[in-house]
Amino acid sequence: MYPRLRRLLVGCLLVGTVARAAAQEAGGFALLGTYHGQGGQFASTVAPGPTEGSERLYASYLYMGKTLEVTSVDPATGAFKTYASPVKTESGARCMVTGPDRNVYLGTMPNAHLLKLDTRTDQLVDLGRPAPTEAFIWDLVFGSDGKLYAATQPNAKLARFDPKGGRLEDLGQMDKLALFVRHLAASDDGFIYGGTGPSRMSVVAYHIATGEHRAILPPEAQIGGIAEVWRAADGRVYALAGDRYFSLSGFTARSIDAAHVGGRVWAGRLRDGRYASVKGHSLIVKDEKSGRTEVHPYAYEGAELPVFRVGFGPDARLYGSTELPARLLRLDEPRGVLEEIGELGSGEVYSFLAHGKRLLMAAYAALGPLMSYDVTRPFQHDEPGRNPAPVSWPGADDSWRTFAATIGPDGKAYFGGLAGYGKLGGPLVSWDVRTGAVQAFPVMRDQSVSALGVWKDKLVVGTTIYGGMGSTPTQKDARIILWDPASREAVYNLEPIPGAVSIENLAVAYNGLVYAIASRKMFVLDLNARRVTSVKDLPFPGGTVYGSMAVGSDGRIWGFAPNAQAGIFMIDPTTDEIRLMAHPPKPITAGFAIRGDHIYFASGGEVYRYTVPSAATPPTPRPRR
Repeated sequence: MYPRLRRLLVGCLLVGTVARAAAQEAGGFALLGTYHGQGGQFASTVAPGPTEGSERLYASYLYMGKTLEVTSVDPATGAFKTYASPVKTESGARCMVTGPDRNVYLGTMPNAHLLKLDTRTDQLVDLGRPAPTEAFIWDLVFGSDGKLYAATQPNAKLARFDPKGGRLEDLGQMDKLALFVRHLAASDDGFIYGGTGPSRMSVVAYHIATGEHRAILPPEAQIGGIAEVWRAADGRVYALAGDRYFSLSGFTARSIDAAHVGGRVWAGRLRDGRYASVKGHSLIVKDEKSGRTEVHPYAYEGAELPVFRVGFGPDARLYGSTELPARLLRLDEPRGVLEEIGELGSGEVYSFLAHGKRLLMAAYAALGPLMSYDVTRPFQHDEPGRNPAPVSWPGADDSWRTFAATIGPDGKAYFGGLAGYGKLGGPLVSWDVRTGAVQAFPVMRDQSVSALGVWKDKLVVGTTIYGGMGSTPTQKDARIILWDPASREAVYNLEPIPGAVSIENLAVAYNGLVYAIASRKMFVLDLNARRVTSVKDLPFPGGTVYGSMAVGSDGRIWGFAPNAQAGIFMIDPTTDEIRLMAHPPKPITAGFAIRGDHIYFASGGEVYRYTVPSAATPPTPRPRR
C-alpha cells in the first residue's frame, strides 16, 4: 500500500527481539515463536522538543490488529521516547504534520481519528473523528486559514479541525467516483487541493472561503490510478497524473513540462537545514550542503508485528512474511526462534513457492511483484549479487495481491491474484524460473485469479469477481477454468455455484476430484464428467483463509477458517464430508504450510504448528477418475 521501501540491515541475519517459544503441545497445537519488531514507519515530522529551543523527530509506527505507537527522537543522540495511542482501536497513522501551534497532528486508521501530540505537555491526546463515516485519514495539511484539513477513505471526503476552537467538521465528499482523497496540498490564496483515485486520477480544488469544490484535471488526464499533489519549495502547488505534470492555481490546472516542476519539500527538515530520518535501528542526519551524514543508534524495538503468510522453502525450513512492512522471516523450529532475514518492502508477501534452491515470492508493495531468493546465499539488497532478485514483466502492477500459487505440470511457477488499485481482471502469471521468462494471461474478462491447482496436465483456476481496491465488479459469478499451459488458453469454463462471487480455495484430491470453497459452501467438481457432483454448506461460521487448503499425508484435505468459532477443518474425499476438526488457541489469521502430519499457521505475530491426530488414518481410495 505503500510508498516507501525500507530495509533493516543488509546481508545480516537478525534474531534481536524475536521471541522464543517452547513447542508444548496442547490439543495438538504448539506455539513455535512470536515475532516482535518495528512496524511500518510511514510518517514523520520535525517539531519542538520538551525543552525550550530543542527539537525532535517524531515518527509513527503501524501495527495491524494492534495499537499504533509514536516516538520522539533526539536528532543529536538518537535517544527516544515512546507514546502509546490514546485510542486502542487505532493501528496506524499514515500522516503527520506540525501545526502553526508547534504541536504534532496525526490521522489514523482504521477508524479515522485525529490525534494531537502536545509538545508543551508531552501528551498524545485524541481529538475525535472528524468524519464518522470514514476509516482512513491518508493526509493532513494546514490551510491558509490556520485550520487542519484531512483526506479520507472510503468516501473520498475532506474534513477540517480548528485548533483554536476545537471544532471538527465533515466537509463532504470531494469526488463521487473515488475511494479516497490520498494526497493534500494547500496554497497561500485559500485553496486546498486533493489527489484522488484509484478508479481514475483526479485533482479536486476546494475553495476555503466558499466551500466550493471542483475536479480540475482535463478529462484525458483522468486515467486509472492515484493523482499526487504537493506544495513545492517555491511555494506553488503541483500535481502529477500518470506521466503528466500540472501547475495548480485557483480552479485551474495548467499542463507543464517536467523541467518546470518545483521540487518537493520532504519531512524531517531540522532548524539548521539538515534532514533527519529513522531507518531500522539507525537515526540518520544528512547535511545536503556539505554531504556529511551522521548515524546514531536508535534502540526502538517495536511491538508484536503480524505474520502475514508462511510457506516452506527448498531447504525444508518454514519462511514467513510480516505485514506492513514485509520482513522475511525463517523459523528455527528446534530452538523455537523466528529469525529475521531482511526487509523486502513496505507491503507484504502473499505467496511462497519452493523451486529448486530458490524460494519464490509474490508480493504487494515490495522489491518487485515477484522475487527469487536463493536460500544458499546471504540476503543482499545491492548489486552485484542482489538476493532476493526482483522479477517483473511488461504491465506488471506492484499493487496486485496474489491469492494463489502453484508449480504447474510443466514445471513453471504460476501465480494469480487481484488486480491493482482501481482495476479488474487480475492475471494468471507464468514464470519459467530457469530462463527468467514471465508471461501474464487474462483468464476471463473482469475476473481475477483467486485459487490454483493441478489436474493431470492442466491448471485448475478459480476466480473472483472482485478486482483491486476502488474497482466495481461487472461480473456476477465466480468461475472454475481449466487452463492448458501448452496452448496457453482455457479449455473449459464452469459456473460451479450460481451467485458465488469468489472461489476461496481449491485442492485436487488423490481421486482426481476437485474440492473447493466458494461463498460459504464446499463443492466437489468431477472434471472428467464436467459437472459438480456435490454442494454442502460449511459446518462453521465465516469463510476460509485464502490459499490455505491442501492434501495432507493422510490423503485428506486440510484447511483453515479464521472465525473464532472455527479453526482447522478437514474434507474426507471418501465421503465428501467436511468437518471442523480443532479450535486453535487463537483465531487463525494467516496460512498455509503443510508437511507430513504438521500444519503451520499464524495468529497475529505468533506462529503455531498443528499435529494431525494419529486417528486420522489414510482413507480408502476411491477408483481414480
